[in-house]
Amino acid sequence: MLARILILITCVGFALPAMSQTGHPAKGSWSGDLTSFSSAEPVRIRLLLDAMSGELSGTVNPGRRGVEMTSVELDAENWGLTIVADMPDGTLMLEGKLSNIGSWTDRKYRGSYTQGNTKGTFDISLN
Repeated sequence: MLARILILITCVGFALPAMSQTGHPAKGSWSGDLTSFSSAEPVRIRLLLDAMSGELSGTVNPGRRGVEMTSVELDAENWGLTIVADMPDGTLMLEGKLSNIGSWTDRKYRGSYTQGNTKGTFDISLN
C-alpha cells in the first residue's frame, strides 16, 4: 500500500511541472546583431524585455549605459513586435516578427531597424 502511494506522489510530482505555463513569448533576455546596409561590421545588441499586466517594457543594452525603451508594441495576430528607444546616437526603431514561439532554445526576433540615418536588418535570439 505504501509503495502505491509513493508511486502516485512521484507521478503527480512529474506531471505538475509539465502543465505549467512559460509566460509571455517576448519576455526575457535577447541578444544578437544589427547589420547596417552601409557597413559590413555588425553591432552587437542586447534586449531585456519584461511583461507586467499585459504591458511590455524593457531596456536596450542593460547595465550602466542601458536605455529604457520608449515603447514596445506587440501585434499578437502575426507576432509582429516594434521597439523604440531613444539611444545616444539617435532613436532606435526595431520592427520585426517573433518566430519559433513555442521553442525554448530557438526563439528569434528578426526584421529591419533604423537608428538616426542608419538602416539595416537585425537577427536577435532569446538567450
